[in-house]
Amino acid sequence: MKFLSYTAFGALLATTTLAQDISGSGQIHVVKSSNLQDALPENTIGCLNAQGLFTETDCATFTIRDPKPLTLFLSSETGSCTFQDSTQPANTDSVYGSRLHSHICREDYETKDVDAFYTLNGLDNFLCRGNLNCFYDVKIEPGDNATSLVWEFAWGSQQRDVAEGHTMVMWYWSKV
Repeated sequence: MKFLSYTAFGALLATTTLAQDISGSGQIHVVKSSNLQDALPENTIGCLNAQGLFTETDCATFTIRDPKPLTLFLSSETGSCTFQDSTQPANTDSVYGSRLHSHICREDYETKDVDAFYTLNGLDNFLCRGNLNCFYDVKIEPGDNATSLVWEFAWGSQQRDVAEGHTMVMWYWSKV
């Protein structure tokens, strides 16, 4: 069964091209999913706020900033968004997270090429980064109006899933 899943995933990737349908303004919905084939916008568990943090209710509006061919750069009312700010907390619960910093949107941040997102045809409006990395890691804090840090998901031979107490998610662009 695993072989069939990997084969189907390989076929999906072999036939995908970059989508061109994301532009303007939208919200980033956080969808609980650990599988590209089963990712559905209906499985939304929250969204990102203006600071780029996970929240269940305080959804911000993001805009595509400084678009370049085949890449999307995000900003909110707070500023440009990045995973590259080394002043942000690392994901120390993850074997590979010590070098990954949480997502943040800041007024004083200058967007770099490494901050680019993209979408793949066949994955609706799910936002991916890097080398086909469409998954993110969030440690959801309970409580009213609670916010939680979000990191890029990283895996390897020592850890193939998110750390205990974390949730694997995808980001879905919902145009407004």
